[in-house]
Amino acid sequence: MFPYIFKIGVFELRVYSLMYLIGILMTLYFVKKKGQKLGFSKELIENLIIVTFLGAIIGARIYYVILKWDFYSRYPKEIIAIWHGGLAIHGGIIGGIIAAYLYCKKYGIKIFQYGDMVLPFLLISQGIGRFGNFANGEAHGVPTITPPSIIFKVKNVFPEFWSTVLKTFGLKNHPVEVSKLMDLIKEKGALTVQFQGKIYELKEYVPWGISFSPKYNPPAYQDFGTLPVHPTFFYEMILNFICGYFLIRLWKDDNNIGKGVISGLYLIFYGVIRGFVTCFRADDLMIGFLRAPHLASIIMIVIGSILVYKGKNKGGI
Repeated sequence: MFPYIFKIGVFELRVYSLMYLIGILMTLYFVKKKGQKLGFSKELIENLIIVTFLGAIIGARIYYVILKWDFYSRYPKEIIAIWHGGLAIHGGIIGGIIAAYLYCKKYGIKIFQYGDMVLPFLLISQGIGRFGNFANGEAHGVPTITPPSIIFKVKNVFPEFWSTVLKTFGLKNHPVEVSKLMDLIKEKGALTVQFQGKIYELKEYVPWGISFSPKYNPPAYQDFGTLPVHPTFFYEMILNFICGYFLIRLWKDDNNIGKGVISGLYLIFYGVIRGFVTCFRADDLMIGFLRAPHLASIIMIVIGSILVYKGKNKGGI
């Protein structure tokens, strides 16, 4: 875990920022080539991608602030402090779509033609961005000692479960205290805790979970000390790369551009990927008792399925 590559005075070249830059440059390179082949000027494509990116950043921030309004209503100055973290991918997708639609409408470009050109590389870029989350020690999973029956419940009961664990073993919810739990597990082999009428054995269900040191005090350490957590950033990275490769195979055929099938498949793929990964995430936003990414993923899958159906059976959108 290394949040920045080098630091000179107050300037930091952060890994997370570098991942964003790599993703944007990669997308620009390939989409410009495809756009010129289909008759669009490279300047138009460059401007469209930049506008989309800015819309995505704004949308990601607005979405996050709305779902964390309890905090931001008390600290309004933090609303614009995106350097303190707080960007939600689903808000970014919504903001990017709105910005792209308005720009495409202004210049007479079919939105699904643009979507089919850019979305395969957006999925790859999202995968690259998850390495930045790893470097920051954020977007992490719950501890690997967590029983799967806790993770997969519709209602997020992990906070209650975690509170029960700490209370059972007389620990405070502090990184140094929490880290003692792993020492106890290593010492005794396994521990048990009673929760909602059932006995759970605490152990490492995923032995290749990742623990973070307190050197940079990352969010994962603040939440769970040196306990190993599910590497959810790597789960999503690998799945994004696999599905992105499939989309790029379709993208190479010019006949597939503009039908909306690639755009629809992107929505389906990412909806399924994030819905799965969310089952292990420790820091997801909530809407009532539902995890916001699960609700957003359902909507993405439904819309994506409609686009694929129309694109395949009706000759395009």
